[in-house]
Amino acid sequence: MRYLCALLISVVAFAQQITVTPGLPTTGTPTTLILHFPVGVPVGPVTWQFGDGQSLTGGSIITHVYKQPGNYTVMASGQFTATPTQIRVVTGIGPAAPFAISLLRVRWEDGRTDASVTQGFTPLAAYADLKYEGTGLLQAQWTLDGVPLGTFIRQLGFAGQATLDTSMFLPLPTTELGEHLVSLRILTPEVTFQPPTIRYFVRAGDADSLPRIESISPAALRRGEEVELRVSGRGFGPGVRLYFGRDVALVAPPRFSDPGHAVVKVFVAPTARTGLREVQTITKGKRARGPAQLQILPALPKRDPKSADGQGAS
Repeated sequence: MRYLCALLISVVAFAQQITVTPGLPTTGTPTTLILHFPVGVPVGPVTWQFGDGQSLTGGSIITHVYKQPGNYTVMASGQFTATPTQIRVVTGIGPAAPFAISLLRVRWEDGRTDASVTQGFTPLAAYADLKYEGTGLLQAQWTLDGVPLGTFIRQLGFAGQATLDTSMFLPLPTTELGEHLVSLRILTPEVTFQPPTIRYFVRAGDADSLPRIESISPAALRRGEEVELRVSGRGFGPGVRLYFGRDVALVAPPRFSDPGHAVVKVFVAPTARTGLREVQTITKGKRARGPAQLQILPALPKRDPKSADGQGAS
């Protein structure tokens, strides 16, 4: 019973909005209604109310034919909550244009089909320009070297064009050297052409492109202290190690609030060498120094408790 309650709560929490295909339904033609749930979440029976006095119990995808034009409120109910959807139905005049992709162009931001970046470069995004006819749901996958990055659904309507990009997932990875292929695979509607492919080449970075630490605050530490440092620089983020010397130990991994900025807690050994030192970043075995410097100061002298109480020897 406890498991069933938790499952029902999960279903309620993940219910999403209803999508309608085509985006502008017409009288006398089937209208498809889809209630979206995350993959793996059980839906159960869905009771549909179409707003025209008709209702039906079925699954999460259903079709309905409206006989009269007008504005209708579509509702879905069951073991979940769903937001009612307002749709407008117009009078059908002649055969509606089928939903189809007429043109697909994949490119980089500058319009080219080839790009070259240094290892660790971010963010890298690919773009797709679409032209389409009719109205419907686009289901597609961005692929990297033939492997899907993820599947997405986009409502396209009224015949026109759209631009999509890979930032809906994550920046394209630039850690592995060599050539990589990017494409947009159309799942629906069915296309008769081969999706175009673009390339990017990841090259090893030179010394000037390696991550570097440009400032540290505070910049002076004392022996035996545990201090939280605020570090900023260029090109570093998760995956880049920070090195302050063998006698300055990291108490916890750095926290990167945004690219180029981190907070790191360190402990200075009581026997640490005093003076100025260059700090370093380490990326895939490659080190880059400074330009920031850290100063190690001697520990503060210990106070004699007897002297502080006025009870020292006379």
